[in-house]
Amino acid sequence: MSIAEINEWYKRLNGLLSGGRLLEAFESINTVLSKNNFSSYASQLDELLFTYTNMLNFTMQGVSDPQSEKIYLDLINKAYELADLVKLDLLNSGGHGLGAIKADLEKHFRRNDEDLADSLMNLSFDYELTEILRESELYDDETESESALRHRQTIQRIFNYLWLNNRFSEADARVIGQIFESAGFPWYEKSLLVSAITLGLVRSFDVKKLEILAKLYSDNNPLIAQRALVGVMLTIGLHNNRLVHLPKAIDMLKVMADDVNFESDAFSVISQIIRSKDAEKISRRFKEDIIPDIIRFNEDLSRKLNLENLLSTGDETDKNPDWEKYFDNESELVRKLEELTNMQMEGADVFLGAFSMLKNFPFFRELHHWFMPFYRENFAVVTALKNEDSSFREIVLKGVENSPYMCNSDKFSFILNLSFLPQQQKEMMSQMLGAEIEQFEEIMNEELTDPALRKKRLVIQYIQDLYRFFRLNPLKNEIGDVFQQPLDIYNTTVFEVLVKSSEFYRKVATFCFDNDHFGEAYIIITKLLSGNSGTAELYEKAGYSLQKTGDYQGALELYRKADLFDTNRKWLLGKMAQCHLKLLQPAEALTIYNELLLMEPDNNKIIASAGTCYLNLGDYEKALECFFRIEFNSPGEANAIRPLAWSLFLLNRNEEAAVYYGQLLGMDPNEFDFMNAGHVAWCQGKRLEAASHYKNSIRKRNGDLKTFLRAFASDKPFLLKNGLSEREIQMMLDFISLNLK
Repeated sequence: MSIAEINEWYKRLNGLLSGGRLLEAFESINTVLSKNNFSSYASQLDELLFTYTNMLNFTMQGVSDPQSEKIYLDLINKAYELADLVKLDLLNSGGHGLGAIKADLEKHFRRNDEDLADSLMNLSFDYELTEILRESELYDDETESESALRHRQTIQRIFNYLWLNNRFSEADARVIGQIFESAGFPWYEKSLLVSAITLGLVRSFDVKKLEILAKLYSDNNPLIAQRALVGVMLTIGLHNNRLVHLPKAIDMLKVMADDVNFESDAFSVISQIIRSKDAEKISRRFKEDIIPDIIRFNEDLSRKLNLENLLSTGDETDKNPDWEKYFDNESELVRKLEELTNMQMEGADVFLGAFSMLKNFPFFRELHHWFMPFYRENFAVVTALKNEDSSFREIVLKGVENSPYMCNSDKFSFILNLSFLPQQQKEMMSQMLGAEIEQFEEIMNEELTDPALRKKRLVIQYIQDLYRFFRLNPLKNEIGDVFQQPLDIYNTTVFEVLVKSSEFYRKVATFCFDNDHFGEAYIIITKLLSGNSGTAELYEKAGYSLQKTGDYQGALELYRKADLFDTNRKWLLGKMAQCHLKLLQPAEALTIYNELLLMEPDNNKIIASAGTCYLNLGDYEKALECFFRIEFNSPGEANAIRPLAWSLFLLNRNEEAAVYYGQLLGMDPNEFDFMNAGHVAWCQGKRLEAASHYKNSIRKRNGDLKTFLRAFASDKPFLLKNGLSEREIQMMLDFISLNLK
């Protein structure tokens, strides 16, 4: 089976189990076992089927068993566990990358007469690990010595074992506890191993792994604690259906949630996971929208200010008086950059596009390096900078180490890429970082006095590290992408048990709403509404969220409920009218717009909307009245003239329409202005003038005849109504096509 087929089978199987369809689930497992000759699992499946068959028989006979609920939950859990084992064996047996890593790990233990399958305790017999656990002093050798090399290999083996081991035993958990209590492991290696346990939970559920992470949430080091929390939250989002059948696990999580900071910390994780959904969009916008503007700005500035002469002659202390004026003219670019900066400060991932191209260094071929916290003593960092000038090295290290905006993975990429840069670019980079260091230090000092701010920053950087790993690592197709999952942690049964505060969910809903995640916002607001906390604002936001996702009928129903409150009716009626228009209900929309006109009789936007409704209803006289009012309020404006001229054409008042189209063509006409002017000229018998306007319309469409013909076809009924024949219309189109060729 391919990886895609394995994952699809596992997903369907989980759906069957979560729906309580045990018999179908057993049949699905049996099919895979028989096709892949996994006879070792057949006895486990037979035992589960035997137990379930007996339970069915006893139930149908009316036999009361006080243990039946416990037996049923145990049956569900064992079925999940069997499904996990089969899935992992399928992945390991196909010659895939992770299978090769695990095979290498097994080979190492066999070489040392150890049995990987027993427990992690066997790993403690590895000489290096045993020595580290015995040490009371921190191991910090970052050289290329034999001892340091052995140490790094040991850390890599431990990482892979924690990740790829299917189930932790009691002995495993005990040794892992010793690792996190050991003084011999530095903070960055402990943080690294937290990620290994999290990856293991993403790969397959294991309650002991979850228990370890829950305990580590109380670690004194916030880097370890927040990474552990992210792992717990991902597990809840991915394995909610498993956890609901494990009361002891939920009790364990409740203890964790009793921490006074849990809700605040959980919000940081949830909001950053939601933000991660925008990473690709931000990256695309940066590449397609902002970068071209910056390039154009630099080119224009160079030409306008004659920078070459400016920099080579004259008084170098004088500023060009045109500079300030020129920057003022680029307000749109400045606005975009300011918006991007503000998003970055809030945690938006603006560097993904830039750094995604810098993940091909040998450093990242070792998968555990994707999760290594950045620290200046790291052997890869020291090696990359060993030939650099000491002052440059210090500025770069200080700037990168303290940067709150780059995640750990990107910091390593930044340093590793320096050796490939020309000296001039390094100097420019040094100046840039030097200018930023003071600001970075201020942020760091602020975080030292505000632990919540520090934890939030750590979560932002760590989730960005995770995002890069799942999107860019060399085995991404095999490992899968956890960020492709819904990860609606706030919408899980387990999380609702841990956090019951309506204020918390209101905060998450507001975050989703303010960041245009309307589908997520609607889900949370609906939960708030079901909890008897209905307010006008909640109904309005729920309606707006549905409107933005295209459910106009549902939005209308919610807007009507909001209308029962004493609220901002103008805004509400406007949204209701928009929904009616989207539902092709112009009469209902018109009724609302007429009500709005009683409140604001001179509002051109409302008048135009009412006029559009009359057009859709075929009442062109009423539409014309509306558009005359707009033209009276805003004489000479193109947006006022267009609908007026079109209405006159629909009423076959072509002489008057021609006057207005003449005005439009003297302004900044678009492709429709030329086409409509052509209609009017043609209906007046001015065929060549009409053809000229049509050709100009096509030119405005960059010569695209097809889009012109589609637009023309929608206007054909009006031309026929104005007295033109089918034959005349076809001849005009042929004439235009021939002239274009």
